[in-house]
Amino acid sequence: MTWMFRFFVLLFCSLSFQGVSQFHDSTRLNEIRVLASHNSYKKKPDLKVLRFLSRFKKQLGASNDPIQLDYGHLLLSEQFDKYGVRGIEIDINYDPKGGLYSKRKLNLFVPGIRQRVKDKRMKEPGFKVLHIADVDYETNYLTFKDVLTELKKWSENHPNHTPIFVNIEAKGSNPGDESKFLRKLGFKKAIPFDSLAYQKLDQELFSVLSQSTIFSPSNLKGNYSSIQNRILNENWPNLSECMGKIIFILEGNNEQIYRQNPYWHPMFVYGNSTEEHTAFVLRNDPIGRENEIRELTKKFIVRTRSDAGTIESRNNDYTRFNSAWQSGAQIISTDYYMPDLRFSNFQIKF
Repeated sequence: MTWMFRFFVLLFCSLSFQGVSQFHDSTRLNEIRVLASHNSYKKKPDLKVLRFLSRFKKQLGASNDPIQLDYGHLLLSEQFDKYGVRGIEIDINYDPKGGLYSKRKLNLFVPGIRQRVKDKRMKEPGFKVLHIADVDYETNYLTFKDVLTELKKWSENHPNHTPIFVNIEAKGSNPGDESKFLRKLGFKKAIPFDSLAYQKLDQELFSVLSQSTIFSPSNLKGNYSSIQNRILNENWPNLSECMGKIIFILEGNNEQIYRQNPYWHPMFVYGNSTEEHTAFVLRNDPIGRENEIRELTKKFIVRTRSDAGTIESRNNDYTRFNSAWQSGAQIISTDYYMPDLRFSNFQIKF
């Protein structure tokens, strides 16, 4: 390598690193775009379970077709490292006494699959992570603490990472809530989220993560009277202020309880665009709403989806993703950051 060539290599590297620094200093948190995974904890169901459910396909109806459950995800750290995922979604189920989700009642009808989960964590009080109780229960993380522990470990190993957006869905309904017959068979009703449940949820969050790791509603509000007042007067914070942070956004059962004291909690809540405390907005289906979402992104961070229920992957259909991308939504959620070659080459990547 000649000295001249070495000089230009060093000059290019120097300018490149300066550019990264300048990008971080000038870019606002709401100006980045994030690839997110949907139901990020989920494993694919056992084939025996899917075959059993498919026998009732007509009775369940098209909107509940069991094929929509046939997807799964890598461990969170693998999603982050291999595919650049920076948004995840976790379904949490309230279990204040423990043991509510330690049996998987569908397996009563599926020979060769155990009903009871022997792991002692399922018997302990806390929040359990699964998609549909007694039906679609395969998960990489049995408890919310398991999820938080992996988040903490990965974040500490990558201290200057782009913020991780964590969508939390509080589940308030199980198949046991919908059918007396299923309840007689032992399918459990969900325990609703009340003020005590949300208090325990905050406590569980802080039992693993420190306040300094979490970018909270009060951090965004600052010294202003509301989030929207801050955004109106000062805009969103610079990305450089949020590097290494984890941002939680809640939706789901009785979320209005959590919303009552929006700056006492570590999690944001998806809200209406007219509310003064709203920072994050959900628009899960972007088709035909591109202009609406584009307008919303001027003030809010919008989460949408590029696919749902395995349909786009089976048809190799990018229509929904194209709408999501054109809309400018900052968080685009997918089940296919990695293609499922059983169906097609469908893959969402930026």
